Amino acid sequence: MAIADRFAEFVCETHFDSIAPAVVERAKDLCISAIGSTILGARMEVPRIMADHVRAQGAVTQASVLGHSFQTSVELAAMLNCDSSHCTELEDVAWPEAQYTCCLIPAMFTLGEWLNASGQAVVEATIIGFEVAARPGMVLSNGGAAARGWLSCANVGTLGVAAGAAKMLGLDFGKTRDAITLAASMGGGLVRQTGSAAHVVEAGFAARDGIMAALLAQRGLGGNPSIMDGKAGYFDALAGQADLPLSLGSGEDFRVMAVGQKKYPCCYMLQRIIDRMKALIAQHDIRADDVREVRVEVNAAFPTIMKYPVPADVEEARFSLPHVVAATLAGEPMDARTFSAEKLNDPKILELRPRVRMVVHVDWGNDQLGAEDWITIRLRDGREIKGTAIRAHGDAEDPLSREETLAKFATCTDGLLSTDLQTGTAGALAQLERLPGVALLMRSLAFGEAIAAIA
Repeated sequence: MAIADRFAEFVCETHFDSIAPAVVERAKDLCISAIGSTILGARMEVPRIMADHVRAQGAVTQASVLGHSFQTSVELAAMLNCDSSHCTELEDVAWPEAQYTCCLIPAMFTLGEWLNASGQAVVEATIIGFEVAARPGMVLSNGGAAARGWLSCANVGTLGVAAGAAKMLGLDFGKTRDAITLAASMGGGLVRQTGSAAHVVEAGFAARDGIMAALLAQRGLGGNPSIMDGKAGYFDALAGQADLPLSLGSGEDFRVMAVGQKKYPCCYMLQRIIDRMKALIAQHDIRADDVREVRVEVNAAFPTIMKYPVPADVEEARFSLPHVVAATLAGEPMDARTFSAEKLNDPKILELRPRVRMVVHVDWGNDQLGAEDWITIRLRDGREIKGTAIRAHGDAEDPLSREETLAKFATCTDGLLSTDLQTGTAGALAQLERLPGVALLMRSLAFGEAIAAIA
C-alpha cells in the first residue's frame, strides 16, 4: 500500500474512542502549553509584523487572531496563531523526530473555531495530525534531512496539519489522501534559518498551507498518490529515504507521548544544559564572579543550530549557548524576560559571555539532540565542577505534571489576560474533551471577553 494511502486510512479509521485516556491527557497538556505560548508570543515583534501585514490586506472574517483583536481567513488566522506560538520558543518537541507542536495545535483550534468543532474533535485531530507528521520524522530528521539542511518538522508538519484538518472536516479516504499528497508540495523549512524571523514563520506557513491543502482537497484537488514512495518521492527528496519504514500509532502508542515540554523560551537543545547548570550552581554554591570558564562539550549537530556566540537580536539569543549559559550564571529566571532586547545588553551577561566555550566532538555523531552534553565549570580558585546534561525536567521521560503545565500557562498569560479569563481558559483546556465547541473560547481569547460559561 502506498504511504499516502496508509496515512489516509489511518486518519479515517482512527477515532477518539480508540485512543487511550493517557494519550488524551498528554494531548490536553500540550494544548494548554501551546495556547499559553500563543498568547505570550502574540505580543512579540515577529507576530506583530505578520499581523500588521495580514490586517492590511483585508480578508473574510472566519477565525480569530489571538492577541490582536481581529479576525481573518481561517488559513491566515492559523498562520498567525502558529507564528505566535513558535515565536516564544516555548513550543514542545518530540525526539528523535524533532517534531514541534507549534505548527499544529494552534491551527487545529483555529480551524475548530471556524467549524465550531468540539473540544473532543480538536484533541482527536491534534493526536492524529501529530502522528502523521512525527512518524516519518523519526527517520527523516536524523536520517538525512537535517544534514541536507531541511527542517523536517516544518516539511512533514504541513502533512500533519493537512491530516488533522482533513479529520476535522470529515473528509473521506480519497479526499484525505488528496489533502496529504497536496500538502507534500506546500511545506518547507530550513535548519539554517534557526535564530531568524524566517524560522519563526515557517511554523505558520505549515499551518496555513496544511489547512489550505485540506480545503482544496474538499473541493477536488489533490496530488500524486505515490508522491511519498520510492526514488524521487517526497521522503527520498528530503532525506534520501526512498523506502521509508513506517508504522502508525494506536491505543497508548501515539507520538504525542514522546513530546517534551520546554520550561525555558529557547532552543530545546539548551533545556537540559540550563537544568544541569542550575543544579550545579545550587549544589556547589557557585557565584558568577568566581567562574573563570564554562566549557560545554557537544556533538557535531549542536553548532549548526546554536550558532550565535554574540547574538544580535532576541531571536539569535534563543540559539546562543554563550547567552544562555551566561544568563544562567547571572541568576536570570530564564523566562521571557531573559530573552529581551534589554538583556542582550545587560552588563552582567555581557561580562560572562566570553567565559563560555563550546567544544565540539565530531565523533559524537550528528543527531540533533545527542545523547548528552558535558559541562565543566572552572573556578578562579582552581576547582573544576563537572556535570553531564542528559535530560531536562519536561522531557517525555520526565514530563511536567498537569499542575506544572497550568503554572506554565499562568506564567505565559499573567498580565495579558484578566484573572477571570485566565482562570476560565485554564479550566476549559483542562477538560477540553468535554467542551461542546471551541469557537467561544477562541473569540474570548482574541477579544478579551469573559468565558465563565465555557468551563
